This record gives sequence, structure tokens and C-alpha cells, in this order.
Amino acid sequence: MVALVSLSGLAGTAHSEELKFEDVAALRAAVISRLKADHRIREAVPDPNDPARVNVVRAIAAENKPDILLDVTNLLGRIRGLSAADTETQIQRFINALVFANTASNFDPADLIANIRPREYIDALNQIQGEDDSGPVYEEFVGDLVIFYQINSKDALSSMLWSSGGGRTLEKLRQITLDNINRKLSNIREDRLSDGVSTFIMEGDEAISPALILTEKFWSRVNFRFPEGAFVAIPRRDCIFVFDKRQPDATQIARKVIDMAFKDGADLLSEDIFERQDGKLQVVAE
Repeated sequence: MVALVSLSGLAGTAHSEELKFEDVAALRAAVISRLKADHRIREAVPDPNDPARVNVVRAIAAENKPDILLDVTNLLGRIRGLSAADTETQIQRFINALVFANTASNFDPADLIANIRPREYIDALNQIQGEDDSGPVYEEFVGDLVIFYQINSKDALSSMLWSSGGGRTLEKLRQITLDNINRKLSNIREDRLSDGVSTFIMEGDEAISPALILTEKFWSRVNFRFPEGAFVAIPRRDCIFVFDKRQPDATQIARKVIDMAFKDGADLLSEDIFERQDGKLQVVAE
């Protein structure tokens, strides 16, 4: 099974001149180091529940509690393959955009994306940003997952706040997001790990790969590939695993892949197995 599905093989190859980070935890440590060196930051503390997140208290915060939650998952994808100098530039832009600007009063609709995130990710954001009309835009999805709306700007990936939506309804924001994802579908890469197992990745923007499951075009492709049906796993934030239901041990294989991903401990998303029934994603009872 390890030979069949090498999770580490999904990562891009590194160049010798890169400023290398083994995983999101290593990148987070570098971001924290830079934050602590800045007089505008009162405190930067790693989140014990997620190796990608940092709880930040700025000097301007009214209370001595986190007022920003950073997630470096997407930043890791952006800097992969860059030179040390370009990596340093991207890290600083990320910090500047999310910590010292941290506002999006307006946005270009072309930059709106949907990410799939665990429910507890949103719970942590709500503790910081609140659940009122100024809080993050999201909607319930399936199992332990939510659809999380974000702005994919030039310098950083930031939460979409209701206050920055220009009065748009959730239905309108959802349609904008689907249109944006559909325009990227030509970038889907399928890797066939065996006759009955494939991964699907949004090449060049791997961090939003899980959002593919929101589109009908993706499911048409899955149905063509697996006409008798398929199980889906999204244990990580950079790809979707699809398993042919005709395999008698399909759910067992899916469970092994998920367990391997969670043992690896990087960029984790969901421990559930899913299938689509009547146009709706559901959790599979094992």
C-alpha cells in the first residue's frame, strides 16, 4: 500500500537554491520568528491543534488575546520551488497582507475562491473574528467539513468577511466561486495510482484542490472514470483521492490512505470517507 500511494510523492521537488521548509510546521516557525522580531506584534503563538496555524496578538489589540489567526498552508504551496530570495519576499508579503493590512473592504470577484476546511477551523476563526455580520463567510458542507470563502489576492490568501462582500448574498458569492473554479478546470491533473485509485489535483493551485468536489464538471469526470461509482477521501488540503467502488476492499484502501495521511500529519483535512448520492456528498458508514 505504501508503494501504491506515496503521499510524500505529491510534493514538488526542491531545488538546491530554495529556502527549504520540511512541512507547514517548519514554515510556521519561520513566520513566528519574523513576527516576534516586529515591534507591532505583542505575541505569536503556535496553535496546538493545527501545525499550520498561528494565533497572533498585535500591539494594537484592545485585549491581550489573539486578534488574527494565520494559516500558512497555502503559503507553503506558493513558495515551493522558489529561490531563497523570492521565498523570503513571499513570506514577508504574506505577513504584511494578513497581519499589518488585514483588511479587505473591497475585492475583485475573480479572486474569490472556496476552500474546504474542518469545522473546527471556522470555530477558531469565530473566536477571533466573531460570528456576526463582520465574521468570516462560510457554509456547512458535509460531515466535519465546511465551505470556507477566501480572497486569493496577489500577496496572500485571506478570509472573506461579510463586511467586505458589498452586500452580496451567500447564493451570489457561491455562484461567483463556482464560476472561478470552473475556469480552472483545465488545470486538473489526474494521477492514476492503480486501476482503481486516482488523485485529482488543481495543478498550480494545489491548495484549492478539495474545492473541485463542489463542481458538476469534476463529478462528470469522476463518473466517466469510475462508471460504477466511487468513494472519495480528502485527508489532505492539496488533493482528492478517488476509489473505484467495484473494488471489494475499496473502503479499506481508502481508510489506509487516510490513516497514512494523518500519521504523516501535514495539511490535514478530513478523516471521513465520502460518496455522492443523488447529487449530494455523504459520509460513508464504515
